[in-house]
Amino acid sequence: MSELRPTDLLARVPMFKDLAADELAILAETATVEQYASGVDIVEMGDPGHALFIVIEGQVQVLYPSRSNDFELARLGPGECFGEMALLNEMPRSATVRAVNEVSTLTLKKDEFRKQLLSMPSVAVALLSSLSTRIRNADEQISDLSDKAMKDPLTGLLNRRAFNDRINEEADRTRRYGDPFSLIMIDLDKFKSINDSFGHDTGDAILAWVGRLLNEHTRAADSAYRIGGEEFAILCPSSSGEVTQNAARRLIDVVAGARPPVSFDLTVTMSAGYATAPIDGRRPDELFQKADQALLRAKREGRNRVCDPNPA
Repeated sequence: MSELRPTDLLARVPMFKDLAADELAILAETATVEQYASGVDIVEMGDPGHALFIVIEGQVQVLYPSRSNDFELARLGPGECFGEMALLNEMPRSATVRAVNEVSTLTLKKDEFRKQLLSMPSVAVALLSSLSTRIRNADEQISDLSDKAMKDPLTGLLNRRAFNDRINEEADRTRRYGDPFSLIMIDLDKFKSINDSFGHDTGDAILAWVGRLLNEHTRAADSAYRIGGEEFAILCPSSSGEVTQNAARRLIDVVAGARPPVSFDLTVTMSAGYATAPIDGRRPDELFQKADQALLRAKREGRNRVCDPNPA
């Protein structure tokens, strides 16, 4: 454990930087040192907040749980803190914090902390001012990291991880309430020849351009994803049959009719296939397979078209 006294530790935390030594000493009376083994969840997403934690030794991960592997929003080490909002309100934790290795924290319990602040109004004002700045900065950092984790950097569309989470959510909703939803699979036609003939820089420019078009022309209720290479997906809640087919056809027509961002003549087209839950499958993998088979049929039948999951 660190040899620094609680007052020294508090003084190293940005939110306490404006406190005088005697104020830090009074505040330190509310603090306790706690130990956590590697892998332990110090706080869990959704639990009521009850304390502010300052890392003394070790490291912790700030994690956002998902259906796939949890992804790391931030990593904190000695002198850094988490759980500030627990001192101010009763809202549940917005993320899980897990010990990376053996961790010790200086912990300020909310109830005891508030008792001290009631007797020190000047300290309360200083803390709230400093805390609000720190929370704002942390929120901006976490939001930025979350966006990067869920978005494809080339096209700006949501990525495969986001797609997996969302299609599972839609499948769960269908199982519970019976509402249909559709999956559209889209693939650029003859994209390999574009890369081979004009280079990968041109290929990347085409992918980024298609991503922008899909984002701009996807219906408000739908969501667009780049799931790998030149392959895209659109999830359409509460949609099936002709509605989904029309949505896919519109996107294909938009790309075919637009001018690519190149200085030479080039026509870019897409093919699409779709499937609807629960008619064509209840599980995400079933729906994905049906939509992908429809997409392959669209390729075989001449490209630049949409095929449904039920061949004549």
